[in-house]
Amino acid sequence: MLNAFRNVRAAVLCSKRAPGLDYVLQYPSRGSMFDVACVITTEEDFPDRGIVQAHGVPVMTHALRSFHVDRGAPIRDRQVRADFDSITAGVLRKLDIDVVICLGYLFVLTEPMLTAFNERIFNIHDSDLALASHNGRRRYVGLHSTRDAILSGEPETRSTLDVVTRDLDGGPIINRSESFPVAPLVTDALAFGALDMVRAYSYAHREWMMRRAWGPMVVQLLERMAAGVDPVALEAVAV
Repeated sequence: MLNAFRNVRAAVLCSKRAPGLDYVLQYPSRGSMFDVACVITTEEDFPDRGIVQAHGVPVMTHALRSFHVDRGAPIRDRQVRADFDSITAGVLRKLDIDVVICLGYLFVLTEPMLTAFNERIFNIHDSDLALASHNGRRRYVGLHSTRDAILSGEPETRSTLDVVTRDLDGGPIINRSESFPVAPLVTDALAFGALDMVRAYSYAHREWMMRRAWGPMVVQLLERMAAGVDPVALEAVAV
């Protein structure tokens, strides 16, 4: 159990963007209940760098692709990825980080990060991880979960806040967002065989969900931690 009403120091990991971060940075309890100590991006080109820095938050570039290229290794090489994550973990330990939030982080975290921040790394996933397939596995995982859910005929989507573990997209569910109804046009588009329409709609639907839900979900997590609530013990409920 965390001490009640401590200022929680969070780090944000992202790639090309960090959906919802602007909401977190402008939230009234930032600075009193929690703060964002740093943002680490895997990309040299991070369009929101200026906005984040304007809020007094340092942005560090830890370029994953060039890290692999410099070592002559493919991006899927897990040993090189572990070396990369070891550097990340070292930086975060020096900053006395309490919790790591993955917002639009596109890569798998490996053992050095998982060990250094056991049960303290959280990811917001753009599908409802509470939905299970017939085999008991989570139904929509991976980078195209919203599109997959919409193509499968789901009437609504939700985002999920979960604990990052060694089981990719398989960690404990902490929270689920409100529901985002799928527009009726998808049924017509599928009947027309117009998959281009469905893909375009899926992108817009995902953007709607991320921009509306992700910031509030992060704030709720950090405020609960600041109040001394163990987030891993929370049941998944809608915000």
